[in-house]
Amino acid sequence: METYLKSMKGEWLTLLEKTDQHIRRLTAEVAHSHAHELSETFYRIVLTDPHAREFLSNAQVEIHLKSALERWIREVLACKPDDIERLIQQQHTVAEVHARIGISVELVEMGFRVLKKLFYPVIIESHFTAEEKLQVYHHAINSIDLAMEVMSRAFSFSEHNSAKEDENYRIFTLMENAEEEKERQTAALLSWEIDLIYKIIMDADLGNTLAISQSDFGLWFNHKGRHYFSGIAEVGHISRLLQELDEIFRSTRATPRSLSNRALRVGFLISVRKNVVQIITLLRELFEEVSRHEVGMDVLTKLLNRRFMPTIFKREIAHSQRASTPLSVLIIDVDKFKQINDSWGHPMGDEILRKVSNAFYDNVRSSDYVFRYGGDEFVILLTEATEFDTHRIGERIRSRVEKTIIKTAEGERVPISLSIGAAMFDGHPDYERFIQRADEALYIAKARGRNCIHIWQAAE
Repeated sequence: METYLKSMKGEWLTLLEKTDQHIRRLTAEVAHSHAHELSETFYRIVLTDPHAREFLSNAQVEIHLKSALERWIREVLACKPDDIERLIQQQHTVAEVHARIGISVELVEMGFRVLKKLFYPVIIESHFTAEEKLQVYHHAINSIDLAMEVMSRAFSFSEHNSAKEDENYRIFTLMENAEEEKERQTAALLSWEIDLIYKIIMDADLGNTLAISQSDFGLWFNHKGRHYFSGIAEVGHISRLLQELDEIFRSTRATPRSLSNRALRVGFLISVRKNVVQIITLLRELFEEVSRHEVGMDVLTKLLNRRFMPTIFKREIAHSQRASTPLSVLIIDVDKFKQINDSWGHPMGDEILRKVSNAFYDNVRSSDYVFRYGGDEFVILLTEATEFDTHRIGERIRSRVEKTIIKTAEGERVPISLSIGAAMFDGHPDYERFIQRADEALYIAKARGRNCIHIWQAAE
């Protein structure tokens, strides 16, 4: 990549040197005068593409990208020799963002084609001479092509790495503590069924009972199980059985009097039992050949390694947008951790990190994701959690850790607490922006005196 970038820098420099300064100045004038209308027209055309609308329909994205495109047009078409290195790096950054939010290279290339097409009438309608128009168009198109080539190459590199990490995560999750996960999810499914049967026996109202898709098992399957066993036929069978259970359950809950009829009640319970048994059988088949493997897991805390964050965040953001379900993130910092290490030593620091990690696992749902983000910093991605749920879970974790008793060999108690920053997903597909907002909230929590949770608000 380094050799390629050096080559592109030389090619861009050659283009500038071979283009008359007068033509470069006219090209920059066109860019400066028409960047806004070009950006507006560009997005109006691009948004007619259904695939593009998936990524660009969010109002915040559209506003941000329009201004970014205006700036890009001006900078690329007014490029000077001293600007080349910075612009090449800029193309890298844009490519990384595109790869992060899942925009395909075909969509990027379509965008560049539209942009070049829009430039032609702008230049034709200018006051330049025929010769100047030809040279300005030539310089503009070549400049765009150079920027596009750098961006496409960087995009392909980022996308390749992302695909590799996706597969690494899939392999990791298939091999991570499979036996324990199998028993946990089987128990969760049976717990849902037992709770349902108990309420029917006691003639209780089903109104407070969750549909199977919203139960602990359903959330785990939709957010993790589907990905763990992607491509295996049993996944589709389980999905259909869950849908059937949901339909049976919702239909019965909507007509509670049907449960007073013995035949209908027995039919309902038989249908539930039949589907649950089939799901358990299929689930065990999926887990059958999976064994424990800790590659990708943080050795000290047994939490997910941050290398898998892009894969998981992209998938959960896509699910949130598709299903219109809430999503939130917590960034958690152990208060005064350096002081703890300095006062009681690194072994004590390691013990605290292990205790804190246990508090996470004991207080999140099986559909959530917990990562070790850095030395004493952690990230938790909460699936289908409202702002109320997010605050409740964060506060529960904070309170649990605050009450944790850790003592030195001499019996001295080591005080520990957490500062927590949280953010709700607002529709913007770039997960780094999502994490950044939680990080800003963490900074506020620390400024408020630590040992508290703060949720990012748009006004901040």
